[in-house]
Amino acid sequence: MRSMTAFAEVNQPLVQGQLHLTLRSVNHKSMELAVRMHPALYPLENAIRAAVREAAQRGKLDLFIEVQDEPSLEPKLNRALLRSVAKTWKEDAEWLELPPLSAEAFFRLPGAWVPPASDLAERLEESVLKALTELLKTWNEGRKREAERLDPFFRSALARLRALKDAIQAEAELQAADLPEQYRQRLEQILKDAQLAGQLPAERLVAEAGALAERQDVREELVRLSAHLDDFEERLKKDTLAGKGLDIWSQEVLRELNTCGSKCKRLAMTRAVMEAKGVLDQVREQGANLE
Repeated sequence: MRSMTAFAEVNQPLVQGQLHLTLRSVNHKSMELAVRMHPALYPLENAIRAAVREAAQRGKLDLFIEVQDEPSLEPKLNRALLRSVAKTWKEDAEWLELPPLSAEAFFRLPGAWVPPASDLAERLEESVLKALTELLKTWNEGRKREAERLDPFFRSALARLRALKDAIQAEAELQAADLPEQYRQRLEQILKDAQLAGQLPAERLVAEAGALAERQDVREELVRLSAHLDDFEERLKKDTLAGKGLDIWSQEVLRELNTCGSKCKRLAMTRAVMEAKGVLDQVREQGANLE
């Protein structure tokens, strides 16, 4: 069980300068990776992305790779452009009434700085991938610790759902015992109001009342609900809870609760179903942070 929300940071010294890597992630329905690094390291991008995808299945990830104090990355002044601009400026400044050429004006020109031609990717490939491996290990450890903080919540929610399921079951049994007689009395009243009292045998009234009561029976739903709760507990024990699986599980549990709610005839049973839905919403919300 791992969270999708985490942060990790790694510093690794080089012969000259050092590498600084950071990785932050939040929950997302799929895998979305953004890599930000110096253009000189672009040849390593495919290998970097492959390494990250081996460590994560989904989430929105932002990876920053910074090479600090590396002499080969220092930009160089475009002297040829400077000479050309200065010469042209001097020739035309008088008749155009231009002020003297300033450094600020020159540095605003595109190409004022020449990017260095660097073999950085080749030289640092091993160091970058080694630092990335360390970063991903730290990041995954952080994700696991974050998920472990949710474990007490999930166990508490499971216990509450089991208690509410038992309450629903107890009320359902009382409802099953009361409904046949209630429906029989209701049918007798309907026949009386229609001036048909005594037109149906007592056995037929009992059979019809029993059939109506059977439609409100929730035993099958409660059996399936118990199975879902057992499955949840088993996943907790094996530490295999996952975000997408938990979302599907929540949908199945909600289906059973909705069916029970539609068959409720007792106020206490309705209240138990509503509370169970509230607990389930909390489980789904927290589960959205899991990978």
